[in-house]
Amino acid sequence: MKYWIFLLCVTVTFSCAESKKFEDSYKETILLQYLLTQNAPQETCESMITNKDLCFKAYAQSVGVTFTETTSNVKTLTCQGLISNSAYKDMSGIAQTCAFNCQVTDWKSKTNSGICSQSTISALIESSLTSSTAISCLRSCFASTNNQISTDQIPLYLLFNNIQKGE
Repeated sequence: MKYWIFLLCVTVTFSCAESKKFEDSYKETILLQYLLTQNAPQETCESMITNKDLCFKAYAQSVGVTFTETTSNVKTLTCQGLISNSAYKDMSGIAQTCAFNCQVTDWKSKTNSGICSQSTISALIESSLTSSTAISCLRSCFASTNNQISTDQIPLYLLFNNIQKGE
């Protein structure tokens, strides 16, 4: 008899327990993403410019011209301006870092694949705009804050739209 009462209590307890809601899962996902995401927009922005320079340098070497890399002072000033410009200023540091990381990855993949030495600078810049990987990465940065970004807004967040070519 005791076992029946115990079994009944356990059954009632589990059947009355509220199942996990989508909102709870979403909150947990956001919290985990927040805890795992670095918050270093200045540093990541400078890394983005460094990786852009490496790609442009590979192109310059392939056509036999010299390329002057962006100085650390110019990187710092460029990133300070970029972080405070209209596209980025209302974003959290983590969201800025995420958007810059998307572009770091894009430029690294171009360099690692050898595309940089085979394409013109304007073609390399255009390839960021059409990169499904970079675009989906940027979308995920906005999705983590429960916002969306439209296709026509994506170019506003890409490096080449915010600084001059070859800077």
